[in-house]
Amino acid sequence: MIALLGATGTIGRHVAAELQERGVPVRVLSRPAADLRDVASLRAGMDGADRLFLLTPHDPDQALLEANALAAARDAGIQRIVKVSGGAPSLGPNGPTPTAVAHFASEQAIEASGLAFAFLRSSFMMQNLLATAAPTVARLGLLLAPMGHAPIAMVDARDVASVAVAALLADDDRPGGAWHLTGPAAVSYDDVARLLGVHYVALRPRAAGRALRRQGASAHEVDHALRMAAYFASGADGAPTGAVAELTGRPPRAVAAFLAEHDAAFGTRRHRGVARLLSRAPA
Repeated sequence: MIALLGATGTIGRHVAAELQERGVPVRVLSRPAADLRDVASLRAGMDGADRLFLLTPHDPDQALLEANALAAARDAGIQRIVKVSGGAPSLGPNGPTPTAVAHFASEQAIEASGLAFAFLRSSFMMQNLLATAAPTVARLGLLLAPMGHAPIAMVDARDVASVAVAALLADDDRPGGAWHLTGPAAVSYDDVARLLGVHYVALRPRAAGRALRRQGASAHEVDHALRMAAYFASGADGAPTGAVAELTGRPPRAVAAFLAEHDAAFGTRRHRGVARLLSRAPA
């Protein structure tokens, strides 16, 4: 039995679906029955499971929530934890965000617990473009973001999920491992704009922060977003790896294919049509 914490989000829903397609018994742990702030409820939810998929939401108390999950896992007899973590270059006691530091602390605690583990350190997920970029691209024909011009080794959440499934089903005797999950090539926001047929405007952090607050983002969410934007803009997460292919047996999805798949969300065809008309207009 595999227990799933975080099975309804961008990555977790694909993990749950793929396991169920394979006929693997799973138990989705969610509130109110299983609450990350209540160790006893987590322990009861994990009873009878031997493996745990661990993905917690961005939260000021993330370190505490994952510590609770680990305590419950040990008490319930979980043997292997597959944790979705932060990008490898961001992890450490001085990471760029409190979330990155929490991921690092959680990894250290899991490794020290003696349980088998797999840490999936994903780069920037392509699905973030749907939430943060697509609405403005579709409405204005502009890609607006404070992400600078450095290359980013973006990864599709579905590839992260497939790696998680492989790690959850692994029957080897390795006590643990960590992999930095990326797409096949690094792309900048300039590249993304070119693929979409629109213009990229690199926003200043202050302007981006104001926009996020107008959209209702909390102070924690704004701080996290701007710190991560600065991290990606630095070029720190621009080196692709072969981890997805190594662990799943197939190459990761490329950004160009992802954007084409979600053409309607970005209004790509309309923008390219306008661009073609402008290019034919007399000088």
